[in-house]
Amino acid sequence: MKFQFGEILTLGICAVTAAYVLTNRRPIRALRGLRPFVVPFFLLAIAWTATVLEGIPSGGNIPTIIFWEQSPSVARAGGIVSELLNLVEHLCYMTAGVWLLVILWRASRAPPEGVS
Repeated sequence: MKFQFGEILTLGICAVTAAYVLTNRRPIRALRGLRPFVVPFFLLAIAWTATVLEGIPSGGNIPTIIFWEQSPSVARAGGIVSELLNLVEHLCYMTAGVWLLVILWRASRAPPEGVS
């Protein structure tokens, strides 16, 4: 799998958003409705990072500077690093999806505001 420009662009947007979230933690904590979405966002950030890293040793446009592409033992192992990155990517997507499902389910079960 070669990485694509869209994957790198997504990771870049994610990095800018993550920097904003981390530098503005106090105001974000004040927004109670936004707080539950921080964990899924960072899980998606890990998945997007794994996606880009997974594409590098598979023949992307970046020269072979990544250690696992140059390692003969990894080459003999059948690309285990790429497989592990793929696993991390999909586990993070799954966990973020389940987390969002739970958030939305709990929100749908909560009584409306102002009703006691």
